[in-house]
This record gives sequence, C-alpha cells and structure tokens, in this order.
Amino acid sequence: MRILKIVAIAGLGLVLMLACAVGLFLATAGVDRPEGPASREVLARGPYQVKRLDTTFVDRSRPTQANNDFSGSDERRLVTTINYPTNPNARGVAREGRPANGFPLIVYSHGFMSRRSEGAYLARHFASHGYVLVAADYPLTNFASPGGPRFEDVIHQPGDVGFLIDSVLRWNDDPTHEFFGTIDPERIGVMGLSLGGMTSTLAAFHPDLRDDRIGAAVSIAGPSVMFTPAFFEMAEVPFLMIAGDADAIVPYPENAASLPERAPRSGLVTLRHGSHVGFADIARYTSRWSRHGDSLACGALMGAVAEDANLGDVAGLGGLEQGVDPGQASTPCDPLPTVRGMRPARQQMLTILAAFSFFESRFAEEAVDRARAVDYLAAGLAAENDDVTVRLPEARRPG
Repeated sequence: MRILKIVAIAGLGLVLMLACAVGLFLATAGVDRPEGPASREVLARGPYQVKRLDTTFVDRSRPTQANNDFSGSDERRLVTTINYPTNPNARGVAREGRPANGFPLIVYSHGFMSRRSEGAYLARHFASHGYVLVAADYPLTNFASPGGPRFEDVIHQPGDVGFLIDSVLRWNDDPTHEFFGTIDPERIGVMGLSLGGMTSTLAAFHPDLRDDRIGAAVSIAGPSVMFTPAFFEMAEVPFLMIAGDADAIVPYPENAASLPERAPRSGLVTLRHGSHVGFADIARYTSRWSRHGDSLACGALMGAVAEDANLGDVAGLGGLEQGVDPGQASTPCDPLPTVRGMRPARQQMLTILAAFSFFESRFAEEAVDRARAVDYLAAGLAAENDDVTVRLPEARRPG
C-alpha cells in the first residue's frame, strides 16, 4: 500500500549524515532565548540536574525482518538513552523532591535515517523539570540500520514504543533497581519528529497498534495526511501537532494545516517559515547559515526516490476501517522552498515552549500548574512570539 510519497523524510537523515562527516559541532550554537516573561519562565532550566543512562533493551517476542543483505533476526534490539532527573551529588534518580507517585515518562521517537540523539534538546529540558525521557534507535529506520534504513518498518515501531514502556516500568516495579518507584504509570506520553511523529500518532490512536497507557501525544512535523477523522476518534488522547509552514519534506498544507478539521479535539502549533530539518538537534550546527535547511535535504531525497520506486510503501496499517486512507499522499519538495527558513536555534526554542507546555497541561502534579500551562499554550505562546500561531480545541482554552 503506497500511503506516502512523503517519506522522504530520508532527506533529514542524509543531512544528519553530512553533518557528522564534516564535524560542525560548534559550542556557540544553542537554542535562542525568548524575550517575553512567560516564555522565559517556560524555557528556564528546571530544578533538577540531568543524568543520562545508555542501555540496550531486547524484545525477544518480536522479530526484525530481513532487509537487503541483512538476513533478519528473531529479536528486536533497541539501543536506548534515558535522560532523567537527579539531585546534586546523587548517584541515581532524584529522591529528594520527587513526586509521591513518581515522574512522568515520555517516549521520544526519531525520524527516518536519524538517531535517538535527534531530540536531545527536548530531553535535557524535560528531564530538568522532572520528566524521564526515553529514546531508542529503532532497528530498521535508524541511520545505521543493517541493510539500510527501511521506511516500511514504521508499522513495527508502535510495538517498540510499548516495549520500551514495559521495560522501564519493570525497573520501576523492581525494589532492587535504581529506578524503583521513579515512574508514575498514570502519566505516560509519546513524542517524535517526522517518521517518529507518525510513530507516536500510531501508538496513540491506531486501533490495532495503539498503547492504551499513553495519556498524551505530540507529533513534530509528522506525516498525517493519510489519517481520516475516524482515525482520531479511535482513542481519547490529547494530541498536539507542531509544524513549520515552510516544511518541504512533510508538506504543511496536507499534513498539518488540515489537522484541526480532521481532528477537532487536537491542537496545532504553526511556526512561520519553520523547516523540517530545523526541528532536529543537529540542525543548529548544520543549517544555521543556510537560507533554508530543507533545500539540501530535498536534493538528497529526490535522488533516493529516483533510486527506489517503492520508497514509502507501508503495508499493515489497514484501510478506512482503521481510519487510514491509502489514497491520500503528499509529494515532498514540490515546490522547493523559496522563503528564508526560520533559524534552527529559534525553531527549537519554540518547539520546547510548545511541547513542554502541552505536556505540563496534562501531567503537571498541581492543578494550578496545569492551568498555567493551558493558559500559556492557548494565549501566551503566540502573544509573545509573533512567528507562532496556535489552534486549540475549545475545551483546552482558558476560561
């Protein structure tokens, strides 16, 4: 089933590969600082120090399919990074000041041909505010996948999300583990960029693939054109799309601008002149001087599409009964970007503001903090940043 011509989210991965090759890691390139007082408060570093744990989770109940010269495997290996809050001088997870029921858990999903480090700027911010953020390299869509990245494996990634949740919650229930009692199982969210945004959307809503433990979901520039209004009625999960209106890889009109009509209970945050590549952590180094970060990606992408006519075929998502319309697709890089794209440092700052306030509106412990997050997302974010527009369902607006 050819659902996506968009796939070419591949362009993002190729840009990341180029970045690694030339080594443009400049210490001076951080996210922007907001001017408005409410935005400064949301962007401020939280009270916790952040630690990182690297581990590998192995799901022996599900195989990894054969892929070109890769013969496949009877398991799925997920190389994983966990960013978590800690106290000064503490060896493990924060105990002092930890909520009685534990911290919220967010599973972050990377884009096609990318890596788990892609959302590092989000992970650092969330963990400093008392979130545990888990990100894994998916077996066949990451940059170094055996046999080459395979877009079709996205159908297995919602299962990977569920397995990551299972794995961390097992630690949470084990009195001998340092993560014992760390996670609040009633506060679990998903978030991802591009193909990872689509993964998060599937994990939240798809009738056969969703995980009912998910309480909120954010898609950052994720493909959604194939999802019908019925799809978003499959589960009552608060959902936010963050997108740039100059995204050349996952075109904004079909995938994001139409979302409020297809999913009236969802929210949409639009970044004026935001690109696709600009959402990835590394873009602060690779695209900071380019006119539009997607231009290079489009060149690489068109080459990949020309070489592989099946790029973007996804079987297994179902049809209209599952809320998926296989006839809906959008074409990347047509037209090519002409405007000057938003600077990645600003784009990522705005993404933090939108994503963090959204999750706080659902997961903050205190009602007053949840209400403050709703107010900021509904009014303050756009009021203090004139390159942002916000559309929220009426029930999520203040007053």
